[in-house]
Amino acid sequence: MKIYTPASVTIAAILALVVAVPAFAQNEERVQFVANIEFIKGHLEQAVANKQENSTELAKAHSGHPVAEHFALIEEEVEEHNTELSTELKGSLTALAGQVDSLSTSEFQAQVTEINGMLDEAKESAISAAERNDPKFNAVVMISVLEAAEHEYEEAVQNGTVKEMVEYQDANGFISRAKSIYDGSVKSAVPAHEDEEIVEFFELLDARVEAKADFGQVETAVGGIIHELAEVFELESEGTEELDGWGYIDNIKELLDHSLEVYAEGEFQAARALAVEAYLENYEFIEADIEQDDPELMEKIELDLREELTQMIDDRRPAAEIGSHIEMIKTDLETARTVVVPEFPLAVVVLASVAATVLAGTLYTRRKGGLYF
Repeated sequence: MKIYTPASVTIAAILALVVAVPAFAQNEERVQFVANIEFIKGHLEQAVANKQENSTELAKAHSGHPVAEHFALIEEEVEEHNTELSTELKGSLTALAGQVDSLSTSEFQAQVTEINGMLDEAKESAISAAERNDPKFNAVVMISVLEAAEHEYEEAVQNGTVKEMVEYQDANGFISRAKSIYDGSVKSAVPAHEDEEIVEFFELLDARVEAKADFGQVETAVGGIIHELAEVFELESEGTEELDGWGYIDNIKELLDHSLEVYAEGEFQAARALAVEAYLENYEFIEADIEQDDPELMEKIELDLREELTQMIDDRRPAAEIGSHIEMIKTDLETARTVVVPEFPLAVVVLASVAATVLAGTLYTRRKGGLYF
């Protein structure tokens, strides 16, 4: 499969594609193809929403972006499988922006529904049924769409204010498409516990996007969803070296101690970021081992770390109270240490602890390595 990138494609479109689509060991081109179809659907969803609100210029912007930014990246593949469909789809996308004024809201909605049907037909023509119905493949597409939403949000919001409305709405549209993929093609293959966490992260993401929260908070929510998907479908992150069980426990303790330090200094967002990192980037990797031996302990640590601690930080509880809560978590982690047996030599654990000390001095940053099968 070839992906056509003509000179007419905008720099913004290419940049969005590069940011949005991770580097996969296999299926990369098909992931890109389906992701671009989802990007188009996300734009069209926002076009309809703006038409309903009589926001004509925004409706035109979202109507014009699909053909300007994304269709060129799938056009050759669609044409290869169905020339007539390619011509019809391109014509409909090209004409849509000019129809915002002339069509009623219901007529515009009907036109978008027709285009979405053609997009589905294009996907069916280029992607096998086995792959279209594969939860793992769709999870990877979903990750690509979420990465794009994250990128759009970062461009759109500054200091709690929307600076670029089109990009902000793009982020909303892409998040909506990611949810649709999850509910329709991925959720059924996700165990109940991980599904519950993904649903909670989506709720958190929606709340933060609506509140125009700092990018780091949106990035954290997206990172939580991606992490759960990567764990369920055994997607590995390129260039990421995992620690052993004891190393993760040491990391968590270091991060929690530093979180308390910066909280006491009034750096509340930094404290929250460190607490989230302790959970997402460390505890998530050992909770399955703890659960096998002591499910109640696993759930207690998870709730104390993922929910209670971050809520206490958000509520600006006294530092001494947060410190007591952290000490309780650390005590439970020491109990869990007897369950989580180190898989690597002690020297590796020592090096991991040293690395954790350095890591604790930075804010939470989700791993940027591309996921692959």
